[in-house]
Amino acid sequence: MALLRPAAEPPPAPLSRYWKAYVTDCTEQVTRFHRITAVVGATQVRTWLGEIGKRLDSELEAVHRLAAVGDSIEPARFRITEPPAKRIANRLNKAKVSLKQSVDQAAEIAEQAVLDPTHDDVRVHLNVLNEQVGRLAIAAPLTEEPEPGPRRRRWRRPAS
Repeated sequence: MALLRPAAEPPPAPLSRYWKAYVTDCTEQVTRFHRITAVVGATQVRTWLGEIGKRLDSELEAVHRLAAVGDSIEPARFRITEPPAKRIANRLNKAKVSLKQSVDQAAEIAEQAVLDPTHDDVRVHLNVLNEQVGRLAIAAPLTEEPEPGPRRRRWRRPAS
């Protein structure tokens, strides 16, 4: 008698265009961060940036998971209408902005590391970046935005 093997889990379905854009944007930012880290000559600064890069990698994994949840709620090409999907989209948008700010800060750190071999100015920038990464949008609570009310219909006066 042949033993039945459990079926392997199917690969995840590809994300719809709307959600894939968030994942692509965030992935590009994290990739830029790692590229900047790789070219920093100062070993200590590169180590610090490497540690921050690991945290960004875990944030990127959370972006992937959230986008998959959003896609399961409402697959979309251009816009979404469901409130839970909108909340996820807001969170992903904040993550995208935060990742961009982290990359900008890392670029400034890399520049300072080249200009200041003693790393005095770099430590200040690293502290700012460390705080910034510590409060990335994925884990941060969302501030609720009021839902827009129903559209009001404008009444026209009959022409006299």
